[in-house]
Amino acid sequence: MNRWMRMAIVAALAGSAGVQAKQQDHLAAGAWRGEIDGEGWIQPLNFDLDQQGGGWRGEWRTFAGSASKPFQTVDVQGEQVRFETDKLRFVGQVSGNKLSGTVSNKIGNSLGEFSAVHDGGSLDRFSPASEPSFPLPTYSE
Repeated sequence: MNRWMRMAIVAALAGSAGVQAKQQDHLAAGAWRGEIDGEGWIQPLNFDLDQQGGGWRGEWRTFAGSASKPFQTVDVQGEQVRFETDKLRFVGQVSGNKLSGTVSNKIGNSLGEFSAVHDGGSLDRFSPASEPSFPLPTYSE
């Protein structure tokens, strides 16, 4: 086997290892930004979900920059996601980069729905690329 063939095999194996590691990441893991749509009110909601060992943990806040609070429970089974605060229960489903479902209080009374999109980073991150950019004016004489 020549040197180029060996390098191609090593590169292919390294690439497949990266794909395999990415497949092990769960779709629910990461930062999410969204809102709760209640009956007549809207509440922003930001949260992080992390898989640690054999379990899940998470924290939430009502807007970026506010103090975060841990979820009391987080349960992820396939695409189904369930997490609870001290007063609310969220039951939803991940579909691509969207997580949506219902919100109820702990006794089961429905309070509305929630919807969030995967943020892909920290909840407090500022990205100048997210700001609109406008073309500079050109002047002709």
